[in-house]
Amino acid sequence: MTDPQTTFASLVQSAYAAGASDLHLVPGETPRLRLEGRLVAAEATPFSASELEAIARAHFGEARLARQAREGSVQRPCRFEGGIQARATLSTTRGDFSLTLRFQRGPKAFTLDLVRAPEVVREWLGASHGLIVVAGPHGSGKTTTLYAMAEHLNEERELHLCTVEDPLSYELRSKRALVQQREVGVDVPSVAAGIAAALGQDLDALVVAALPDLEALSAVLHAAETGHLVLVQVHANSAEEALERMVEATPDSMHAMVRRSLSEALVGVVAQRLVPKTSGGRVAVYETLVPGEGLRGALLGGASRSLPRGPGSSSFGEDLERLVSAGTISAETAAETRARL
Repeated sequence: MTDPQTTFASLVQSAYAAGASDLHLVPGETPRLRLEGRLVAAEATPFSASELEAIARAHFGEARLARQAREGSVQRPCRFEGGIQARATLSTTRGDFSLTLRFQRGPKAFTLDLVRAPEVVREWLGASHGLIVVAGPHGSGKTTTLYAMAEHLNEERELHLCTVEDPLSYELRSKRALVQQREVGVDVPSVAAGIAAALGQDLDALVVAALPDLEALSAVLHAAETGHLVLVQVHANSAEEALERMVEATPDSMHAMVRRSLSEALVGVVAQRLVPKTSGGRVAVYETLVPGEGLRGALLGGASRSLPRGPGSSSFGEDLERLVSAGTISAETAAETRARL
């Protein structure tokens, strides 16, 4: 009988070699690969529930399995033979373990040029304090953009840069900046605790990979309002929706306070999607929201939609046109993307 660990390792190698962004393992189901946005069946035998449990115990350990039982899911970075790196998410389905790997590709240190970040983002990263929001739906590449921004700060500015992550996604080596990375469940018990630790150690810039609860959101806004540059990732389909979600994540009694904080601290919002390139693979398409007096006033007045955009803002449509003109994507792809916006 083949050892499930050996079968798993072989499947990881073949999935990565095929160019998959994700590998999904569900007990009794044929493993699935995410290839250029499509979910396709792998040429592999399904894993049984007992085999996936053995894999989970080998790669997560008892402490993380206990956390999964308490919270419903747990993540951790994994490294495999050949330098393959992935973020593993363990959960359960009908009482049995299921596992998803998201592969990390490309250079270990991403740059703003490599992710084709809008030029205005570089301006934002020169700010001394305030809040920068990176938004996008699941699988849109926003984590990569967030780390490209963090690496830019690391390379260009002499500051104390701290991250709070769940799990650790990429390793940042100190360059001009002094970098500390904290992983929830390893270094700190929660995102809010990680932010508090950073604030207590002469922080300059903070990167927060997720806002799981009200305590974390409150801590992020406090950090941005008290003289720190804060970069945060928010799951949202657009720049406006990202701000709306941050407000709606709080009780009604706190909405006015959050809107005031955003109106005062916001440096900018960048939202993104991934679209197929004509040459294969995918490329990010962006929109940016630059706050002006009109937007700040609208936030204070309670508006959530059709917010006035300041100079330097850009739309998804404008970026799609740039990509079409450059031959990076087809006109058909641009039209299909617009229809989904």
